[in-house]
Amino acid sequence: MKVALGGTFEPLHEGHKKLIETAIKLGGKEITIGITSDEMARKRVRCVLPFQVRAENVRQFVLRKYGFEPEIVMITNPFGKTLESDFDVIVVSPETYEMALKINEKRLEIGKKEIRIVKVDWVLAEDGKPISSTRIKRGEIDRYGRVI
Repeated sequence: MKVALGGTFEPLHEGHKKLIETAIKLGGKEITIGITSDEMARKRVRCVLPFQVRAENVRQFVLRKYGFEPEIVMITNPFGKTLESDFDVIVVSPETYEMALKINEKRLEIGKKEIRIVKVDWVLAEDGKPISSTRIKRGEIDRYGRVI
């Protein structure tokens, strides 16, 4: 089963790790992790580490925890590789769920089958709110969800 997931992954936090874990449970080594290009990531308000650093952090995490190197691709548009490649499943967070619906709409328009969407719930911080890169960057919590 071919599984896709994508994001900026900076900083790599417990929510990202849950997405990756879910993808691996579903697809084993048949996962493709899309990581936003520097240009795409920096369109957001916050600054981010360069693509190569973010990709290496994800690669190292998967290698250390699961014992293999995942396929990592650069995302240069909101659809990533999902319109070109045939995936069976896309793993998303509540934040990216709407984009997964748009991906499937676009796939149907171009004559491809829909991808099954698996939405992974937020990982909550100590304060009961979702762990997010934005909250980490603001200094509210650390990447494990501990209140600072």
